[in-house]
Amino acid sequence: MSARTYGQNCGVARALDVLGERWTLLIVRELFLGPRRYRDLLDALGGIGTNLLAARLKALEAQDIVRRTTLGAPAGVAAYELTAEGEALEPVVSAMAVWGYGRIPREENEDRFRASWIALSMRATLAAEGGGAPDGLYAFEVSEERFWVRIAGDRATVRLGPPPYEPDLTVRCDLPAFLRLAEEGPGPQDAALSDDPERLAALLAGFHLPRGAAAGGGARR
Repeated sequence: MSARTYGQNCGVARALDVLGERWTLLIVRELFLGPRRYRDLLDALGGIGTNLLAARLKALEAQDIVRRTTLGAPAGVAAYELTAEGEALEPVVSAMAVWGYGRIPREENEDRFRASWIALSMRATLAAEGGGAPDGLYAFEVSEERFWVRIAGDRATVRLGPPPYEPDLTVRCDLPAFLRLAEEGPGPQDAALSDDPERLAALLAGFHLPRGAAAGGGARR
């Protein structure tokens, strides 16, 4: 927890005491994509200094939100992952992601988007609607980014990297196409983006951004 405190016996104030420092929630966001090495976090969080990242991780460890782990073979290197307390932040982070997505200017530089970040926002719809997408493992290759999504009922797990086993569906597209799929669902022009267009349509019927998120609050121009 930060040495600074709001000094209020309020749940919101207490949460901000723990999570309100700059970069803290973005570190949590990155760890929702799976265990990450220190260097991976430093690269993903462009603009954070190494000393500040170390300080934020230390504070999150002290609050039992993050812990150190070791990646499995063949890597076998030290990494960070969320604890059960950290995983409990999922609905909070998902809700913030959806709320904030609607406030990204449409003309924002696409270099500042990552498809995996959008996928984290899409989880909120799946949970809110009680499922609706077919269970399975889905691989995404969006421009240079690779990640996979495992859906089971109203839960979606998003992880960076290649899928752990043969996926039920693979989607290959560029970032503008992925944003369109997430916001609007597939259209006739998207038939070639996957090896099973019908399954893609079924997936995106339940796993998508909340309809209207692109124009939320009138801020997405």
